[in-house]
Amino acid sequence: MPNEIHADYDSGNTLYAVIRNTTGQAWDVAGQAFEDWGTNGHTIDDYNIPLTDKSGSRYVGNFDSHIPAGRYCIQVFVQAGASPADTDAIVTARDVVWTGSGMLTAAKVLANKAVFNKTTGAIEYYDDDAQTVLLTHASDDGASTTTRTPA
Repeated sequence: MPNEIHADYDSGNTLYAVIRNTTGQAWDVAGQAFEDWGTNGHTIDDYNIPLTDKSGSRYVGNFDSHIPAGRYCIQVFVQAGASPADTDAIVTARDVVWTGSGMLTAAKVLANKAVFNKTTGAIEYYDDDAQTVLLTHASDDGASTTTRTPA
């Protein structure tokens, strides 16, 4: 889904995002892999994801669909010069849970479509489009308990 990254900042600026994993590595956009900052001589140009000014102090950008499901931090920077630089100021940062196809939020789990499969005991929670599965809870039945584990 497009425009998963959102940031509020005065319109008329140039903003970009950097996605980091839980160990602090940055997503190399062209290489499509997480790496330590500066690996193979990489610079901010290898990690930045441009954001589009939608006016009214709202910027949006796309979370790379090649990033595997997991927990990540999105950092948003305001570009001071002609191109992104390590010295650019951070505007905001937030942690997200990426399912591989969309952001998992409490609102989506509670408000959107959920389907219970009586045969398998699995519950599938859907994104806003009612087509994309964001989370599946699978059951494990024991003698006296049933455990549901996110998958």
